[in-house]
Amino acid sequence: MHEFLSAFDRALGASLEGSEITTGQVCLRAVVVFVLWVIIVRVAERRMLGGYSGFDVVVSVTLGAVLGRAINGSAPFWSSMAAAGVLVALHWMLALLTSRSHWFGDLVKGHARVLVKDGVVDHSALRRNLLSEHDLLEMLRLRARIGESREARLAVLERNGEISGLPRQPEPRAVDIKVQPGVQVVRLEI
Repeated sequence: MHEFLSAFDRALGASLEGSEITTGQVCLRAVVVFVLWVIIVRVAERRMLGGYSGFDVVVSVTLGAVLGRAINGSAPFWSSMAAAGVLVALHWMLALLTSRSHWFGDLVKGHARVLVKDGVVDHSALRRNLLSEHDLLEMLRLRARIGESREARLAVLERNGEISGLPRQPEPRAVDIKVQPGVQVVRLEI
């Protein structure tokens, strides 16, 4: 087993400096990093790389930087892999804490902000979040199929940066239907 691990280290060029690593070693490192991280992501949370919040994006970008260094040899291979493992463990721990504590979740991930309530746009909320009314309307059309802000019962800037919307319920309208002569009129509210 020791011989296999030594041969594997040599094939990876694990003890070499970045400038000494061959193209084949870089390619092998890329394959090893890819396989290891597919396994870890499958075992870890599904949402880790989903970009659900700024917190998740920071972890994803940092992981990419660390793993890139492992591949190109600008940092020691196994140390980079260990650092990436620490980042995954930290993400898992913080995600666990944020799921248990609303206060901590707001601190780490931020909180949702109401932009439209009962068809009325909160212009100060738009300004605080650096959004234009055009941005709001675009997201309402794309995500909620709402054409005008007055048609929204609620529009919220979510913690992940997307805008969600709920349409207002249309006012009920009455329709009179006459079934047959001599039969009572039926009134339906739609």
